[in-house]
Amino acid sequence: MGLIVTPALVVRRADYSDYDRMVTLFSPDIGRIDAIARGCRRPKSPLVNAVEPFTSGEFQLYERRERYTLEQCQISEDYYALRTDYEKLCHGVYWLKLLDAAILPNTPAPALFITTLRALAHLNWGELPPELVTMAFEMHFMALNGFAPRMDACLRCGRPIDGDARFDPAQGGAVCLHCPSNAAKITNGARRILMKLPRTKFDKFQLLDGHPDWPEAARHFRSYVNLKMHMEKFAPALYQ
Repeated sequence: MGLIVTPALVVRRADYSDYDRMVTLFSPDIGRIDAIARGCRRPKSPLVNAVEPFTSGEFQLYERRERYTLEQCQISEDYYALRTDYEKLCHGVYWLKLLDAAILPNTPAPALFITTLRALAHLNWGELPPELVTMAFEMHFMALNGFAPRMDACLRCGRPIDGDARFDPAQGGAVCLHCPSNAAKITNGARRILMKLPRTKFDKFQLLDGHPDWPEAARHFRSYVNLKMHMEKFAPALYQ
């Protein structure tokens, strides 16, 4: 019980009564926080902009009996450019859906929080294809949640893979061409992206701009995320 001050990102919000809203925050130190922002729908409320999705900053909340009330917010960034570009906005909303499905109360996730802010910065201010940024975010998101696929060796026979293979989302990784499988083929270049990108610093994904194999890697990984996170309805056309 008492006052809590934490950096956070607004993941979603929903109207609650005439002037209030329920807001879901992602805090690196606490994890998921579902709080009520009283009076924030009034035009002159100091919280009117603080409860919009993508807003990041320092949030001051009051906790009582495991319920949170949003008191104040010092906004750091609202990612306005992202909001005014429909394509970028679709990708950003999809990211928030991923976070909403993964973050848990009282479960710190500082690495995921920092990665999300870095990804949003690239999406908001950068000139790289949004599909490329989304692929990088997905791969780091899944790795940080313990779902990185196995791409260096065959899931069936265990032999190292150093060439083209098959990618089996249901099995969680690569299958060599010597083993029977109905999974789709994946080129060596795309396989290496799936293997290496989740293990590198997030900003390194920029080096893939212009690489001929990243669109294939993105499509394969999209099927993997759909299977693990059930995101089909939220991003049906991101890689078409």
